[in-house]
Amino acid sequence: MKGISGIVLCMLLIGLFFLPDPVQGVRFGPGAGNVALASVTYYVSSFGGNDANDGLSPQTAFRTIAQVNSLNLQAGDAVLFKCGDVWRAETLQVAHSGAAGSPITFGSYPAGCSNQPTLSGSQPIAGWIDEGGHVYSANLSGGANTGRFPNGINQLFRDGQRLTLGRWPNLNAGDGGYSTVDGYTASRDLVDNELPAENWAGAVIHLKAMRWYIVNRRVSSSSGTTLHLEADTSCWTGTCVGWGYFINNHLKTLDQEGEWHYDDNSKKVYVYSSGGAPANDELEGSVVLRTDDRYWGGVVIGQDYGSAVSYVVIENLEIKNWYLNGISTPTNYDVDDGGNWVIRHNTIRDVDDTGIKLAVWVYAAQDGINGWRGGRQVEVSDNVVDGANHFGIDVYSRESVFTGNEIRNIGLVQNLGKSGLGCGYTGSNCTENGDGIRIKLDLVSRSAYGNQLQYNRLDKIAYNGIDVFGPGNIFEYNFIRQACITKGDCGGLRTFGRDSLAATDVHDITIRNNIIVDTIGNTDGAHSAYRPLFGMGLYIDHYSRDVQVVGNTIVSSTIGGILYQDSTGVIRDNTLYNNASGTLYCGQVNVGPEGYVVSEFTGNILYGLKDNAQTLSLSSQDNLAASNYNYFFHPWQAKNIDVNGSKTLQEWQAYSGKDALSKKNWFTQNPGETPLSEVFYNDSLLPVTINLGYKKYLDLDQNEVIHSLSLQPFESRVLIQNGELSVPDLTVAKQAQGQVDFAPGEPITFTLSVENQGTAAAAGVVLTDSLSPAIISATWQASPSLGGAAVQTGTRYVWNLPDLPVGAAGTITLTGVLSFTPQAVLAVVNQVHISTTSVEMDYNNNSALVILGGAKLYLPLIMRNR
Repeated sequence: MKGISGIVLCMLLIGLFFLPDPVQGVRFGPGAGNVALASVTYYVSSFGGNDANDGLSPQTAFRTIAQVNSLNLQAGDAVLFKCGDVWRAETLQVAHSGAAGSPITFGSYPAGCSNQPTLSGSQPIAGWIDEGGHVYSANLSGGANTGRFPNGINQLFRDGQRLTLGRWPNLNAGDGGYSTVDGYTASRDLVDNELPAENWAGAVIHLKAMRWYIVNRRVSSSSGTTLHLEADTSCWTGTCVGWGYFINNHLKTLDQEGEWHYDDNSKKVYVYSSGGAPANDELEGSVVLRTDDRYWGGVVIGQDYGSAVSYVVIENLEIKNWYLNGISTPTNYDVDDGGNWVIRHNTIRDVDDTGIKLAVWVYAAQDGINGWRGGRQVEVSDNVVDGANHFGIDVYSRESVFTGNEIRNIGLVQNLGKSGLGCGYTGSNCTENGDGIRIKLDLVSRSAYGNQLQYNRLDKIAYNGIDVFGPGNIFEYNFIRQACITKGDCGGLRTFGRDSLAATDVHDITIRNNIIVDTIGNTDGAHSAYRPLFGMGLYIDHYSRDVQVVGNTIVSSTIGGILYQDSTGVIRDNTLYNNASGTLYCGQVNVGPEGYVVSEFTGNILYGLKDNAQTLSLSSQDNLAASNYNYFFHPWQAKNIDVNGSKTLQEWQAYSGKDALSKKNWFTQNPGETPLSEVFYNDSLLPVTINLGYKKYLDLDQNEVIHSLSLQPFESRVLIQNGELSVPDLTVAKQAQGQVDFAPGEPITFTLSVENQGTAAAAGVVLTDSLSPAIISATWQASPSLGGAAVQTGTRYVWNLPDLPVGAAGTITLTGVLSFTPQAVLAVVNQVHISTTSVEMDYNNNSALVILGGAKLYLPLIMRNR
């Protein structure tokens, strides 16, 4: 590959993305507004409430959400749900507006509770019967299930855990659970020579038609090894031969523990259970409340086809197991999209669509501009979204704040149901499905601009960790780990513009002080030509203008750490470590093609470790207007800068006239050796001090770093191992002999064992033993190797011991008696500590012995602190 620029190869393998056209909403008449009156607090308890009550106190609480939905709430009112109570398959409809400084609040009582009120989208299932072969069924339209499941279920849970929808091939069958298309006789016919001989009519296939999208298709019929689909499909290579798919939504897929299937015709749910029939109510199913394609969920902000609401707080609720969204706007508002919503401290788990979806079509806009919107001046803070299948947070919001949220396990293959990652059963524009947070754009003047995302944590995300399509957004202090875990050609954070660099809506973006780790770029099921892992840390793509990338740490992305493709901006003070960790030839930073300029490239650490990993890869030297004070490090590749061929730093300096004060690797290793370098980062909100143990390090400027490393929040350092320290390692343990039955005068003997297990002598050794006041008349004796003298203050003994060379060990024995009233003492705690004036690394020099009171105790009972 030496004759081909790495950035050119990278971009040949990176596909283009196209934004979907907005779906037009349905017109409807305007709704009526509300006028703020008095402030009232209502209480709701599913266990002890009654809808005949007035709801004005915990003792006279309402019972149902239906009763809450009937209230004519006014500005300043609050509706509080009892902590620990559960409401099932009842949507909370937020239909009224508050006012500035006087919002309507939906929360919990008593204040400060940790067991949040639960709005569950699932109902328990009863009446399981044996179908043979470890498969059991329950009729959802009969017996105790009658009325609970009006349109069936789309998820199943046992003991709070989501079960896997039956599938073929199984997840453990290889290639991530995908089978391969062997023939493509027509756009609706797929041939698979491994396909089991079954009637697959009614099943759903999920086809990885390119590494960045997975489409769904229903099977109309099957014949032999051919699946006939209800709708056309196509793959990136034209034919779908070589691409992967899997089947679910079929009874014949049940062959592993917990796999399940729902038959919409018979209204029966089936589950594979090797342990026998499930008990009544052991399993719960997500209730499908509606069969339309509107946006529904556990909480809906506003009424579909009605007026928007504003000044609403939704806080401290658990919203789980919903068949669609957790918290959502409806599909349509009439004249405006409202805003000033506060969504905070909620837990949203295991929803089949989106955790928080703020996307509404305004169809009779009072400003004359219809379109998709997501509210203005919204706060989404400190929520947990865990296990959503389509998106974590999906919004068109503007001038809003998203802070402190935890988004995890989004779009994992093992969790996907009949709907897959979304996109319906005829569409193919599913590029963005599986994003952790998507900031979606319709009209730039009404959506996706001026947002701030900070202190969010994203972990195990199907596609991009964060995906942004609008201008003026700020992303800072976010931690993103294992993005692109289900699909490829994506990033920890991606920007994506359109039209041209001059006309793009994606501009003036700030990305600073984020940490992005292990961006995978999963290609399970992909055609062999697209098989290499393909994940980027920061993916600045397709006409993104003036993107400032400053102070970020990006580690172990399988393609580049930072890619600027058709884009411009600044790259400054970033740490890029072990990116291009897959099999393709790319750099820690990649910029191109020609004609697109990063105006400043300074202060960056570019550290490659793989043979195929470059530090910097450019289409042209002119991609960087200015470049200096960078670190180009690779321990075994001197020619690690790829610009019109691979170059050393000296050759790059001569070729470009840039990077005069930049630095190169000052030590070498052989390929395949364990790297001497390590990257340390602090992904917390507080400063941390990392114990470096016995290892000695040098920083990239060859300054020594030993003992410990202090890092500020979202700071990182790359250090090079440089041998080990010779230091003492003092250990101390305390044991007791004898039987203690709490009689006054009972003797007890303690033995203190001391040893220097380190690699250097310990000077200035002090041993302190703090006896309990319940132990009196203590005497002591030290072994000859310790000697020293004790200073006694009450029941506290302090020995100044001699210097302890490596391997030195000894004991001190104390003998005393117990003297206390058993009824007044619950425990006797003796603590011992040893210290040295020498630098010591392991700090395993504390020990405590606990004697429990109130009963006879046979010693020793030892508690060690490290």
